[in-house]
Amino acid sequence: MSVDEVDPARPVAMYLTRRHRGVHRYVLIPLDLDAKHRADAQQAATDAELLAAAAAAEDIEPVPARSGPTGGRHVWLGCAEGVSSTVVQRIARAARVLCPSLDISPLVNPKSGAVRPPGAAHRFGGHSELIAHSDDQAVTALGAASAPAEAFERLAVRLEAMAAGRPVEQQPEAAPEAGAVPPSIAARGPVVRPVEQDATGAPKLAVPWRPLGERAVRSLRRKLSERQNHSDWAHAPARAMALAGWTQTEGLAVVRDAESSPALEWLRTERQADGTRTPRDAEQTARLWARVWWLAVQDAARMPHRPQDDGGRHERTDVEGAVSDLFARMRAAGPARWARESGPADAAVLAALAWLMLSAATTDVSANVRRLGVLAGYSHQTAALALWRLIRDGWLTVTAEADRRAGQARRVTLATVHECPDHEGHRCAIYDVSAVHAGSDRRRNAAAPSGPPGAHPADAPAYLRALIVHQQADVWHALGHHAARTLQAVRDLPRPTLGALAEATGYSTPTTAGHLQDLQNLRLVTPSRYRGCTVYRVTSRPLYEAAQETGTAGRLATLAAQARVDQARHLWWTAEEEWSALPRAEKRARGLRPGPDQQVIPGMAPGSRAYPRRPDGRPDHAAARRIEAERIGAAGMLAHAQQLAQAGNLIDPPHLSATGADQPPPGRRRGPVLPAHHRCPHCHAEAGERCVTWRGELTARWHAARRTAAEEAAGATRGQHRRSA
Repeated sequence: MSVDEVDPARPVAMYLTRRHRGVHRYVLIPLDLDAKHRADAQQAATDAELLAAAAAAEDIEPVPARSGPTGGRHVWLGCAEGVSSTVVQRIARAARVLCPSLDISPLVNPKSGAVRPPGAAHRFGGHSELIAHSDDQAVTALGAASAPAEAFERLAVRLEAMAAGRPVEQQPEAAPEAGAVPPSIAARGPVVRPVEQDATGAPKLAVPWRPLGERAVRSLRRKLSERQNHSDWAHAPARAMALAGWTQTEGLAVVRDAESSPALEWLRTERQADGTRTPRDAEQTARLWARVWWLAVQDAARMPHRPQDDGGRHERTDVEGAVSDLFARMRAAGPARWARESGPADAAVLAALAWLMLSAATTDVSANVRRLGVLAGYSHQTAALALWRLIRDGWLTVTAEADRRAGQARRVTLATVHECPDHEGHRCAIYDVSAVHAGSDRRRNAAAPSGPPGAHPADAPAYLRALIVHQQADVWHALGHHAARTLQAVRDLPRPTLGALAEATGYSTPTTAGHLQDLQNLRLVTPSRYRGCTVYRVTSRPLYEAAQETGTAGRLATLAAQARVDQARHLWWTAEEEWSALPRAEKRARGLRPGPDQQVIPGMAPGSRAYPRRPDGRPDHAAARRIEAERIGAAGMLAHAQQLAQAGNLIDPPHLSATGADQPPPGRRRGPVLPAHHRCPHCHAEAGERCVTWRGELTARWHAARRTAAEEAAGATRGQHRRSA
């Protein structure tokens, strides 16, 4: 549309970029500071002054304007030669941290970004007006006399440095008040399921955890068209997760997995004016999910009761039947299959894959060896070897090979047939369970198997979760995972004898006796007499406490945190490889990249930074791990994993959070040390004696400091008396 055709009474907007050889470059960079209400006008004016001063410091003349009657501001910047979209996005995201009223949408969409120019009408009345320039001065400042592109690169660096000095606090989204429940949810009636808080303070239903049903999984995998409102499809899957006893963190992990949840695309991307979708930053996705989750929990808490809510029988899914059949086939393979040297690792990886299948409600899962290693209680190298053996022996089959550039691991599913390789370690998988091992009942309404030892309901999430926690214990790093099988057999069998345990585990009697002796030394198993025989039972001592005694506590937590760091470093290196493959002209058009140590501000892609390299030009992967560990909060994730291990909970790397660890409550402020007292005023202990009342290291240190000060004061007083005498 030409200027002559513009109706001055109607709002119009103008595009900001010029396209040259297929590349969009910004010739106008407007900083749009919104004021939705008149009360926001002061914030917009303050932000406009800050950004105008930053631009002027880099020899870029700002052209401020009043947006309209609500008090919004526009700060126009011009560059006749054009600024790359990468530099403009750096400016926008850094400025957004400094200025909460800034709307960055026109600056991150080079194809469709548009802003009302000075003189254009406002939808609420009035026009956009220049504040400090005439029309001719503004045209000159934004055109012929505009700043070069290098000045905007310096502006990006300045704003990023300012934003880095003002860190964004990672606080959980506050839950709305009870009165904020929408009428459509409140109309369901009173709350019939108790709502509690999880370890992170987010709401969840106090119901047993279970995998999602087939209907919920289908709703998650529904691919929506551009005409459908994506935000309308997020509530039903979130409500299904809440009814299944999931936490907000577990749901967020599903949201971030685009392959398993196409219906939640609204939470990952944002629709643009031309119909395309651009990625949201991680904080915005977490913030939107927090609101969706709170509404889903409130809605689920008011839905009528169902039998499965109380742990009753529910319709068995195909995945639960397949997992149950897998454990039946593992029992049919015989204890000798899992008693050989690599047997415990193979069984642990199969159990980890079964857990992933139940969690994803599909038998086709991603076999990330680092995640499998943590779930199985091994390193990722051992998990990779076990996965290879299970594929070779026919327990698993590959459905999709790994794509390293895309960050996708190999996908596997349960195999039904295989070809025997020429390998001395090959042991064929079992597919047909004999009459001795009746297998699982495939009927959908079948009751969960129970009764005889070794026939646990493997499709029950509670049992499988307990099995994963058992094999994740750090103490097996000292005793060996073969001892873990023996302890599991002691727990499963009723009053087992040495012979019964040897038969159930497949080990020889001396080996089983050695396992039992090691477990007794750590007070995990105790013997007793029953009908003239020595039987064994499990004590109540936690496995974590035994790991502390052996000095292996915290090993798996470290592996879990390292898995998250390795994943972040891999994504960074993949982005570096993509950058290295670009033509030189494209690299120049994109502009300079931030350095490796540049802080990643909200909205900035971590892979946009240059990868750290050594002086000889080779990549420095160790430095990349250190940088990424600090960026993602690996220390906080390690503390979170250690608390989960100490509490006897399952550790899954994708569910770790940098702020998930429980913080100790702030202690009561102590009064100043009173050196006049020679005795502790709380327990009346004499100087040099140990306090006997309050507990805790902090209290003990305070008491000790008080006693020391009293002794020093007493010594100083005696010295003064001697000198005076």
